[in-house]
Amino acid sequence: MDPVGEIQKVASMRRGDSGSIWRRGEDVFSRSSREEDDEEALRWAALEKLPTYDRVRRAIVPLGAEAGAGGGKGVGIDMPTIEVRFENLEAEAEVRVGSSGLPTILNSVVNTVEEAATALHLLPSRKQTMPVLHDISGIIKPRRLTLLLGPPGSGKTTFLLALAGRLDKDLKASAMSGEEANVVTDYILKILGLEICADTMVGNEMIRGISGGQRKRVTTGEMLVGPAGALFMDEISTGLDSSTTFQIVTSLRQSIHILGGTAVISLLQPAPETYNLFDDIILLSDGQVVYQGPREEVLEFFESMGFRCPERKGVADFLQEVTSKKDQKQYWARHDEPYRFVPVKEFATAFKSFHTGRAISNELAVPFDKSKSHPAALTTTRFFKNYLLLLAINQMSASAFRFIGGAARNMIVANVFASFMLLVFMALGGFILVRVNEMLGHSWDKIVNSTASNETLGVQALASRGVFTEAKWYWIGFGAMIVYILLFNALFTLALTYLKPFGSSRSSVSEDDLNERHASMEGKVLGGNHLVSANSHRSTGIDTETGSAVVEDDSAPAKRGMILPFTPLSLTFDNIRYSVDMPQEMKAQGVQEDRLELLKGVSGSFRPGVLTALMGVSGAGKTTLMDVLAGRKTGGYIEGDISISGYPKKQETFARISGYCEQNDIHSPQLTVYESLLFSAWLRLPKDVDSNKRKIFIEEVMELVELKPLRDSLVGLPGVNGLSTEQRKRLTIAVELVANPSIIFMDEPTSGLDARAAAIVMRTVRNTVNTGRTVVCTIHQPSIDIFEAFDELFLMKRGGEEIYAGPLGHHSSELIKYFEGIQGVSKIEDGYNPATWMLEVTTVSQEQKIGVDFSDMYKKSELYQRNKALIKELSQPAPDSSDLYFPTKYSRSSITQCMACLWKQNLSYWRNPPYNTVRKTSQDLINAMGSMYAAVLFIGIMNCTSVQPVVAVERTVFYRERAAGMYSAFPYAFGQIVIELPYALAQDILYGVIVYSMIGFEWTAAKFFWYLFFAYFTLLYFTFYGMMAVGITPNSNIATVVSAAFYVPIWWRWYCWACPMAWTLYGLVASQFGDITTLMDDIPGMTVKAYIEDRFDFKHSWLGGVAAAVVGFTVLFAGLFGFAIMKLNFQKR
Repeated sequence: MDPVGEIQKVASMRRGDSGSIWRRGEDVFSRSSREEDDEEALRWAALEKLPTYDRVRRAIVPLGAEAGAGGGKGVGIDMPTIEVRFENLEAEAEVRVGSSGLPTILNSVVNTVEEAATALHLLPSRKQTMPVLHDISGIIKPRRLTLLLGPPGSGKTTFLLALAGRLDKDLKASAMSGEEANVVTDYILKILGLEICADTMVGNEMIRGISGGQRKRVTTGEMLVGPAGALFMDEISTGLDSSTTFQIVTSLRQSIHILGGTAVISLLQPAPETYNLFDDIILLSDGQVVYQGPREEVLEFFESMGFRCPERKGVADFLQEVTSKKDQKQYWARHDEPYRFVPVKEFATAFKSFHTGRAISNELAVPFDKSKSHPAALTTTRFFKNYLLLLAINQMSASAFRFIGGAARNMIVANVFASFMLLVFMALGGFILVRVNEMLGHSWDKIVNSTASNETLGVQALASRGVFTEAKWYWIGFGAMIVYILLFNALFTLALTYLKPFGSSRSSVSEDDLNERHASMEGKVLGGNHLVSANSHRSTGIDTETGSAVVEDDSAPAKRGMILPFTPLSLTFDNIRYSVDMPQEMKAQGVQEDRLELLKGVSGSFRPGVLTALMGVSGAGKTTLMDVLAGRKTGGYIEGDISISGYPKKQETFARISGYCEQNDIHSPQLTVYESLLFSAWLRLPKDVDSNKRKIFIEEVMELVELKPLRDSLVGLPGVNGLSTEQRKRLTIAVELVANPSIIFMDEPTSGLDARAAAIVMRTVRNTVNTGRTVVCTIHQPSIDIFEAFDELFLMKRGGEEIYAGPLGHHSSELIKYFEGIQGVSKIEDGYNPATWMLEVTTVSQEQKIGVDFSDMYKKSELYQRNKALIKELSQPAPDSSDLYFPTKYSRSSITQCMACLWKQNLSYWRNPPYNTVRKTSQDLINAMGSMYAAVLFIGIMNCTSVQPVVAVERTVFYRERAAGMYSAFPYAFGQIVIELPYALAQDILYGVIVYSMIGFEWTAAKFFWYLFFAYFTLLYFTFYGMMAVGITPNSNIATVVSAAFYVPIWWRWYCWACPMAWTLYGLVASQFGDITTLMDDIPGMTVKAYIEDRFDFKHSWLGGVAAAVVGFTVLFAGLFGFAIMKLNFQKR
């Protein structure tokens, strides 16, 4: 049973972009939404403070929802509602375990042959079944807001998809016509924080629009303003702060209660106040329902099982951790009984006996009546004859390529098939190959020639190419276009309906994971390779008493990852100001200032062994400050002093001793976890670290971040395949840790993670700090546990000013004491999250309400004076110390960098199967030339277009790795270029032999190898041209436009010598026909050689020069690609 494959969307929203598998290469690594939100809001805050600024406010009139809801009852009509029932829901996936699951070229071939043999019942399948959902039953009531909780891999997304698609096959999505002004739309814009960009285009890579975080909110808003009665929302809080999430859920709660809607919402780390808004809870773990029912009764159920939620613990966090074998022990409440691990199966069985579970079972026994809706009809209009034909051609080609995209489900594969389709259109369209000779035989020639004397010049020209000239053929051709349009659109619809997403696996499956999932279904516990007692598992968590992570395992070492020494370093910054050029739109409105200041005199210090949280609302400048300190800003103006242990910061040196964990987790998708760490360590550790010590260090880091079970798992693309979000986050941290840095910056390390995954990441971060490193994290909406795991807080307010920098204290006592000491600030409630309270009481509206400026209050405080004294102290070099110095810019030599990059590109290409899969008349000669031209041209175009998304992805990874000081641009360009040579050669041999024999050329060694030579270098210069187009442009859209100029026909004679394809055609024709002295059949007295020379000026004697020109173009494009990579940088921060 596979519910995922048959989903029909009602009103469901996926966690990421719904078109993730359709995105271009660089989209998967686009700048993080939180970072864009932060800087966009920061710019907005700076604009608000300008003297010439005059803000336009929207008036939100009351919704009058109650009147609307009650209007139906006044006339005796009950508003329709939706009740969702699911009973004995199962979902399984067939997976390949171990190395056979890696998408190498060899595995691709072997697996394809194996699947064909399995379909014919010749071989048994080696795939294993992995349960995703197991025997799930329940009811989701209307007017009840339901929260779906569960750790990664629990089946939340699959469950939501099943609900969205299997509610009722006859249920259709409804729609309503738009209005010029809609109060609901204005209200949704307000609660989602989108009123500041309401009139801004959404935009894309070509058109500047709203930020990534705002796009997430627009996705949510599209569902909220629509008339859908059932909402299934998957992790909608990712990228939003806690206050915005609270507002959205509050609005949803009101809508569900008043209008009788049905909603199931999956959240990762809901704050306590957000959690309390929900009516019902569904807790999933290992594909099984552990609890479903009223929120007020969930703790009662777990207390009946012997587990109790601590006082200062969020209930949502407790629910996600209590079923984990690593975290369960700390919640055991029956102190008079010895603890034993309770597996998920036992929880699920116990819930069916719990009074809430029994009530659901009884209600499911009552039949449910289904209702049906009515389909709509479409109408069409007619246009003029010529425009009608153009429209038909446009629609036919568009539907054909839509079908290719729908069937391929992968950009690289779609490019290949699109190029083939273009080849078919051109070859069979009557231009390259003449239909008279190729399709109808020579009998048609006689008819054409016998009537030629009575025909006009236009008719003769058309007839000579085999084109029918009667008027009726216009309508026959138009009818054929209509048939093709219907056919391709039907095929496109079928492809979307029945074909599963290409590479839709969201996480890797190891053999241990598969065995553990099967054991969980059977109520057993795995330890090591055998079944063991549940008590043997250690308990891990974050110790909020001391602000540090603890591991309850006596055998665990106090400090790990210390085999390689490092120098603890501090970082201080004083009076940092960062500004950008004033936007032209503001200058056009009369703003006189030339610069817009985003950071206003920020000062602080980060010390070894101290974990610092960098926090603030959107627009405070958290990520902007971190980018300035880390040297990652590519534009703008920076003023102020930055020191490393008392010495002025030098970016070339700083990149060698620092690490930067970006929020968007950029990694090469075709490498495994271990290979990613090996590549980073190979290039970033000093050359005096030998291979054996380097591998030992990598193993220690993998253990530190709990990546050993995923050692051989493919990284994959975010949201498409490979590692899950939480696994990628840990890999990002590990990639920086294997460089053995002294200072580490982490941008939103817990963003997009649930409580359990966030606890794992924070434990990793704390262990890193305990080794004596300096660690700074931007954090967005932390739970109490995560927030109080930090030692110090650097808090900024909207506009780029700091308002607190100091210790948190026990249970955040120092922070609370400072802000409660300011007159007018409300006291924190018992059990309330200090991080949420802190952000709420320091907003701009609160400043205006109590009449204070928190930035001024901080600068007048004793805490500020102490911090300035500390900055002054740390800005002085320690006695007997020296400034950091490295004799070379990079850790390894250029040769080592080239070898490492070539090693990585070889693995990437090997595991990317979609990227790696005779005449005597003048008309015959022209057909042969057309065949040669098309054969080489379209394969070349395919190479050019298919390489662009691959290079675009790797270029984004290159930007991160170059910024980290791993290698220079030349080794990357070297590896990217050299790895193409063997693949192009294999492609040339396989394709060339087939085409050469099909066209029917002479089987002589000289002609055959000349053909292979020109074809090989043509494929190379097409490939390198595509790479060059990516290198000189900011994204693949512009690269495609630039590369299209390469395919323009030869309009001018002088341009012929500058067009590489002209030289390819010259070489192919001259090598095959330039030495044939046979007489032509249709031109008396002229040989084939003479015809080629007179008609096309192709001479056999010039083959050497032509060969040099083709090789020259190959070298030129490869060189330009390398130059662009070294000199151009399109990454804007």
